[in-house]
Amino acid sequence: MVQAEGEMLNKEIEPGIDGAQTPEEASEEDEESEHFPFPTARVVRIIRGNLKNEHQIKRDVKIAANILMGEILADISQSMDSEPYNTLSIEHFNNAARKYRQIALNQKRIRRIQKVLEKQRAELDEIITEIELETNPDTLVTPGNAANAPAATPG
Repeated sequence: MVQAEGEMLNKEIEPGIDGAQTPEEASEEDEESEHFPFPTARVVRIIRGNLKNEHQIKRDVKIAANILMGEILADISQSMDSEPYNTLSIEHFNNAARKYRQIALNQKRIRRIQKVLEKQRAELDEIITEIELETNPDTLVTPGNAANAPAATPG
């Protein structure tokens, strides 16, 4: 009896969990899908297919992803529209979509440049330290000469 009550509570908390939708839910999804460029269920499948861990996806994420994909496709379509040809081929599509496909490549380039700059910064810091040691060898306090270092005079 306790298990049956628990199942009833779950159904009350999560309506339509058994896969069947109420007519109200179905009509809400139909109305929603008319406002978005892609079916929301398809967008959710794509998102879930690329997640490593199980996550609950909030409605605003689904909507934002759907709108973003629509904007990207609209931008690609506008780029293809500037072609002088009546028939658009895959070459035209690839040319229009190039900036979106090169994002990962550009991110790799940026990371590589950041690593080079970090190495150069470390080398510069080392050179600065060497120059400071050469110009003011008395100011360096190491554990071995800490007793010989001049005491700071109160100002």
